[in-house]
Amino acid sequence: MSMALIEELLVRMRAQSAADARWFRHKLSGASTWELLDLAGPLPASGNTPVALAVVRFAGAGDYFIPVTLGSANPDRPGRVLATSGVDPDTALIDAASEPAYANAVLTLMESNADVQARHGRFEFRRVGGNPGWAEHNVDGEYSNSIVIAERSAVLKTMRVLALGINPDVEVGAALSEHTGFSETARVLGEATYVGSDGTTYSVAVQTEAVPNVGDVWDAMGIALDGFARAGALGGHDVCSNDAVGRLGATIGRLHLALASIDIPGFGRGPLRPAALDRWRDRLLDRAANAASRLREALDHPGFLSADAGRLARLVIEATPSLRSRLAWDTACADLGEVIRCHGDLHLGQILLRPDGGFAVIDFEGEPLAPLEQRRAPSSPARDVAGMLRSFSYAAHSARLRAAGRAQQALADWEHRARDAFLQGYFGEVLERSSGLWPRAPEARQSLISLFEMEKALYEIDYEINNRPDWASIPLAGILQVLNAREGDRA
Repeated sequence: MSMALIEELLVRMRAQSAADARWFRHKLSGASTWELLDLAGPLPASGNTPVALAVVRFAGAGDYFIPVTLGSANPDRPGRVLATSGVDPDTALIDAASEPAYANAVLTLMESNADVQARHGRFEFRRVGGNPGWAEHNVDGEYSNSIVIAERSAVLKTMRVLALGINPDVEVGAALSEHTGFSETARVLGEATYVGSDGTTYSVAVQTEAVPNVGDVWDAMGIALDGFARAGALGGHDVCSNDAVGRLGATIGRLHLALASIDIPGFGRGPLRPAALDRWRDRLLDRAANAASRLREALDHPGFLSADAGRLARLVIEATPSLRSRLAWDTACADLGEVIRCHGDLHLGQILLRPDGGFAVIDFEGEPLAPLEQRRAPSSPARDVAGMLRSFSYAAHSARLRAAGRAQQALADWEHRARDAFLQGYFGEVLERSSGLWPRAPEARQSLISLFEMEKALYEIDYEINNRPDWASIPLAGILQVLNAREGDRA
């Protein structure tokens, strides 16, 4: 009866009910209709709460994975209620992704390597790697039997947008877990995929170990920099100290060495060809032209940008036509370094801070809005390094905005020290342990980093204009910083 009620309510679901949810990425699509492509359920191990798995196509928005169950019609989160019953107003079809019954069912199915047949395709649940092990706690006291409390904790991420192929977060995470000794990450413990009737596969969920942490490095640095702005000094063991930032650089260096060592299809290492470099630069120039157009539109609306952002925007627009020549270097030389699978969207928010001051890199999905084939493509490790440098810039500039005039130069000086400390820690790890991954010439290494810093900053301009125009000065200043550094190198 419960599954029949789920199907009945699913028919009642309005597209807008899903579009209101945080996970719906196509909010501007105007999707007003949808169709059910596939359905499986109730899932084994979901207990007394039936859980079904739906594959839904929204007109103009694409295909989504939506786990559903029955629950209260009184929502405590937007987008949770998908449809209500006309007979029983207290019974509703709700999104199940954060429900205990769904998590228990999926984790149990992963542990048992189970398949669940759907109407047309099937869902495959797989355990990855060996037994994740238990955390044991001895119970003190005198007992007639020996007692140990054992527990396991995990993180379950549900992917909503169905993209053809295996999600890089699953693919890269599993490869690191199974083929390397890299431990500064959250190991992948399980995965779930949807297999269509034609044999095509789509990632729908991944289970990783729960890494003990005190939050991500972005938040920790923000707190530390705010304290720095007030007191004018950093603690010796602060996450913003040269030592900590250098250790973070070494962690990313070890990540790249581990990724370069994986010898399975879809991974490995190979030479960076001039043709690939030209493609990246052409893509950057297209992005720059689009950014200049967006900036002109913003300047046409007085007051949309701050006075400082407007001044920087005009300088960026003025520099855009000369970007090709200003970012050019000799690609005829044989030593351009190598390409490997990279993180793809690396920044301070993707790194957890452990209680002991160590780090754990998470979320290998890549830029969410980029096509899957682009996210899976090998790239220069300079892409990740540039992402980190841009993140330091954001940390410093956002602290300067909060400081409201205090310690402005001190925060700018910290950014320069952080960049130097990170690069020193990174290259101290990579150049000593691997030859060929980067160009031998420091100038060529910096040229690669500049290319990807520029690409990242141009992406940030589009994001900030759409979401936080008050922050637009941060990527604008970053672009000019890259260009000025390049001009200084040429002088």
